[in-house]
Formats: sequence, C-alpha cells, structure tokens
Amino acid sequence: MTLISCIIFVACKLFIPCLFAEDLYSLDHAVVGIYAVDSRTGKVLTDQNSGLSLMPASCMKVVTTAAALRILGADHRFETHLEYDGIIGPDKILKGNLYIHGGGDPCLGSDRISGSLSWKEQLKVWADAVQELEIQKIEGKVIGDATKWEKALAVPSWSWEDLGNYYGAGACALSFHENCYSLFFKPDKIVGERANLLRTDPPVPMLAFQNEVKTGPEGSGDCACIYGSEFSPIQFIRGTIPAAVDEFAIKGAIPDPATYCADLLTKELEKRGIYITQTIASSNTRVRFHTTFSPTVENIVYWTNQKSINLYAEHLLKKMGEVVYNEGSTAAGIQAVTNFWHSQNMDLSGFNMVDGSGLSRKNLVTTRQLVEMLLKIKTSDSFSLFFESLPQNQPSIKAKSGSMSLAKGYVGYAGNIAFAIIVNQCANRQTMNQKLDEFMSNLIALDKK
Repeated sequence: MTLISCIIFVACKLFIPCLFAEDLYSLDHAVVGIYAVDSRTGKVLTDQNSGLSLMPASCMKVVTTAAALRILGADHRFETHLEYDGIIGPDKILKGNLYIHGGGDPCLGSDRISGSLSWKEQLKVWADAVQELEIQKIEGKVIGDATKWEKALAVPSWSWEDLGNYYGAGACALSFHENCYSLFFKPDKIVGERANLLRTDPPVPMLAFQNEVKTGPEGSGDCACIYGSEFSPIQFIRGTIPAAVDEFAIKGAIPDPATYCADLLTKELEKRGIYITQTIASSNTRVRFHTTFSPTVENIVYWTNQKSINLYAEHLLKKMGEVVYNEGSTAAGIQAVTNFWHSQNMDLSGFNMVDGSGLSRKNLVTTRQLVEMLLKIKTSDSFSLFFESLPQNQPSIKAKSGSMSLAKGYVGYAGNIAFAIIVNQCANRQTMNQKLDEFMSNLIALDKK
C-alpha cells in the first residue's frame, strides 16, 4: 500500500462518521448526541455532543434490561400464589376469602412468551386448582392482592395522553393480560359521524366509557386515544377510526389490574357452579395451595427489547427495587439500577432516570453513558443474552430504538462498534429517520474497513 493510500485509508477511518455526524446537524433546530467506540480497541470513532443529557425514549430500556440481567439473574422467575384464609368445612364451603397473591409477573395471563398461558387458559388452571380443594361455595370474596409492591401504577411524569392507552399501562404486583384490553368499534358510513363502541375483549365490566370517537376518512388508521387515570372507573375515548371497515380495534390500559384479575377469576368459578357470596371474611392466616411461575428474566428481557414493551420494563425495575431494598417501587428500582451502574465505575453526571421504559420525558442520559454501558455489559457473563435481546435493525446492526414525539434514537452494536445516537427536538420525522438510517449504514461500512 502506497503512502498516499495509507493516508486516505486512515482519513476514512477517522472522518467518515464525523462528516456524517455533521450532516445530522442539518436537521433544523434539532439537538443531536452521537458517540461510537471500537469495542476491541476502545478507540473513539465519533464524538458529537456525547456529554449532552438527552431524552432517550425507549433507549432507556437498555439501561434497565442490562441491569436486570445482572441484579435479578437470567434464570429468575416471578411467582403468583393462590391462597385462602378461614376454613374449608366438611360441607365444602370455604368460610373465608380466596386470594390471588401477585408477585410482579408481567407476563401473567399473556401467551406472548413461551411458558406463559393466555388469560383464558390461566383462569382455567386456577379454577382447576380451586376445584381440587373440592370447594363448592365461598362465603367471602376473590381478592386480587397487589400489596407486595407500591400501590401507585404509573409514573407521575407520564403524559396524560399515554395513561389510558395500552403502552401507558402501569406496573402492578398483580398485573394480568399485560394490563390491557381491546375496544372494538364500528365506524359510521358517514365521515364525521359517531363510531359505535361494540365490545371489549376481555370483558371489563368495571369500566364505563365516554365514547366521543368519530368516523375518519377511509385508510386514516388509528387516530383514537383513551384518556383515564389509574383506578378510575371512567375512561374517555376521543379521536377517529377509519371508515369502510367492518370493525376496528384499539387497545387500552386496565386502571386497576388486581381487581380486574379477581373479577375474571370470580366469573370463571361461578361458571363452574361455585357460588361466591361477595361478603368479606377476615382471618390472619392464609394457606397457599397453588403457584404460577413466570418465564425467566432472560425471556422477559428479550421481549422487553424486541417489542419495546413498557410494562415489562417497569416490572423489571420494581422487581430490582424489591430484591435490593425489599421495596417494590419505582423509586427503589431506580436506586438499585443507579447504584448498579455506579458499581461498574460509571460516571452518571447528567443522568436522570425516572422510569424503566423511557416513557417519561424527564428521563435524561448522554450517548457517552449509553455506550459505556454497552461496553461494560459486553465484558459480562450476561452479554450473549443481552445482545440477542436487541432487535436486528439492519444487517450487522443489533440496536434498541427509542421513539416519541420530538425524540428518536438508537443504541447498540454495529459489528464491533458500540454506538448511541439520540436526536431531540426534531419536528421533521421523515428526514430524521432517513438520516439515522444513513448513519447506521455508515457505521457498518466503517466496521468492515
């Protein structure tokens, strides 16, 4: 290789990503942070505003899931227990209550992950367990016990427009069916007229809906939004659904998951002829007679990152708080995660974690911190599990994306390059997406040189 060729080769290695980073600054009024490091040598390949604290959106899930694999362990499973108090008499009457004692399983009643049953199948298994006790009547109630964790479900800084929708479902010690339900509408034949609410699946008799949804133009998609806070029985639905379809479904968040779960089991038992008086009986001693185990944390982390499931991330966060501090709360989880990264000799200046999923706009992290976390996890025993959990964005790129209004980012690996890029305050989403894709393609080309 001639001297001139060597100079050109070195120049390409050093400046191609930097020049492209400059191209990202053509995004009007946007704030861009970029950091990329060769994981083999530790050489910084590009550094543009890597010390700026930016909103990561769902890129925050990398912070949470990487810590969860280390703090909880890949093989950890959540447990949900069936219990009763009082006594079962010779007349086969339970004079007491039946409890579903939640342990924070985010997959309970969802068959998204292998090893976890659908809500209908899970209810059947529980009802079978009750019938094995030969109970024919319950002089008490079926109670969803979510006391293992804090009562609050949602994070205070989550947006009002998110709370009633499925992706804004809060983490409860007794979550069920991913704390969501589907609402089915029939659009009117005339655009602008009210769409009829047909049904929900699963049934949610605890909720009353104020339906203000109208029929939008054909092909306009889901432009409806559910508004409602945790534990509120009234949910408001506004916006539009498209015309020219037989029916159209949107997904909402269950505001009281523990009660919802107990109601569904009550109906399943009554369907089998077990009469429940609904009068509260009290006793200090409980008998545990059935346990449901969740999939492993390894599998939960995989789906958290692959499908960007906010609920799973929030459950992992609260569980880390429970394990480290014996407190199943968002605050304790944040402390556990923050202290974990501190123990990895991380400089967390400018880092502000307020949830596990990235749904809050108050989350702040630098691209340098994200890349340093990637480098730390790469040297750990859990790297292969973490790496496999990251979505395949392009050939040779495994990265978690993050997206919300005025924010977009990616964090992950392009071959041997660990990188993070976050764009905030960019209103031109189409141009932003195009330039982010070009940036990652550029990283692949650089890694192959």
